[in-house]
Amino acid sequence: MALLKDLADEKTLLIVEDDERIGEKLAQILSKFFKNIERAETISAALTLYHAAKNDNKIILILTDINLAHESGIDLTAQIKKIDPDQKVIAISGTEDRSVFVESIRCGVDRFILKPISHDELFDAIINVLQKIEYDLELKKSQQLLKDSKEYALKLLEEQDQFLKNAIHEIHTPLAVIITNIDLLRMNGIDNEFLNSIEAGSRIIQNSYEDMTYLMKRDRVSEQMSAIDVVEFIHERVRYFTCIAEVNELTLSVRVGQPNLPWINFNELKLSRLIDNTLSNAIKYSYRPGEINVTVGSRKGDLFFEIRNHGPLIKDKQKIFQRFHRESDHKGGYGLGLSIVAQICEEENVAIEISSTAKHGTSFRYIFENATLLQHNSPTMALPKHSGVTT
Repeated sequence: MALLKDLADEKTLLIVEDDERIGEKLAQILSKFFKNIERAETISAALTLYHAAKNDNKIILILTDINLAHESGIDLTAQIKKIDPDQKVIAISGTEDRSVFVESIRCGVDRFILKPISHDELFDAIINVLQKIEYDLELKKSQQLLKDSKEYALKLLEEQDQFLKNAIHEIHTPLAVIITNIDLLRMNGIDNEFLNSIEAGSRIIQNSYEDMTYLMKRDRVSEQMSAIDVVEFIHERVRYFTCIAEVNELTLSVRVGQPNLPWINFNELKLSRLIDNTLSNAIKYSYRPGEINVTVGSRKGDLFFEIRNHGPLIKDKQKIFQRFHRESDHKGGYGLGLSIVAQICEEENVAIEISSTAKHGTSFRYIFENATLLQHNSPTMALPKHSGVTT
């Protein structure tokens, strides 16, 4: 009875019974549990009371006799279920006719009680149906919460994408002005540590700009593949990052494991984002002074390259690939680079191996599975001498 009182609290019971004595007795017994008891003797009166209760947002349970003078509780159930398929109905029947039960189930009756009515059976049936009502209410709340969470997440993603679009728009013009003026100063023979710092800073900004542009246009990125000499491609990207490394008291070295390494069939833009973001990350998280080592080689017929540095150990090797995740807030950046790397590797079937130990430092190795072309016969182009780069 305590459970019934707890479940029926704040709920309304609609008793539909054409026998006034039975209806009054049921109301008397159940008024101890339900907040409101409504009574009707006909389908018309029951529907009027039902609509009024629904308009007042009352949670209602219907208890109806199958035989209502010249009407049927089955017909009432069918009409109620058309209004609200989730409405719970308990039917009272004085017959055990199988056809009556079958028709009642077809119309949506949730539970039966046979006459003469036992208090235990009555309470048990009401508890069972009220528990279903509670379950449905919790399910609806959970579904609404899930819907609200989804809408909030989509809103956040939309705001993040809008932020990227705004950042791209704001960065483009001043970045182009800075780079152009650096080139003009170099052409006029100006070369000093201040200009080097400006150039390094502009290239860091440009790398972030390229990341944001890639994210905004990734659905429109050409899937065109081309034969790429990874060794020369990496030399080119290392040259680009050399001034950034030097400003940060770092040197970059490239080591080629075998001569005449095979080329790969890959998208140039994606390969550039993969290499640039890994190099940028290595520079950002290296101890000063220090060295960043880039190794290109072949393993079991698959080409790979590895970038190794010495800096803080990676705390979580999975989270670092999540968008907007940064292991250290004081290092700056948007937390986009490695998420782009992970996306490209997944799209292009590039395996990633990460190692981070105090003794050997942190390394990112990318293995181009089934992407190599026939071995290139001509010697690999030598890297011109450049400050900060060794081969």
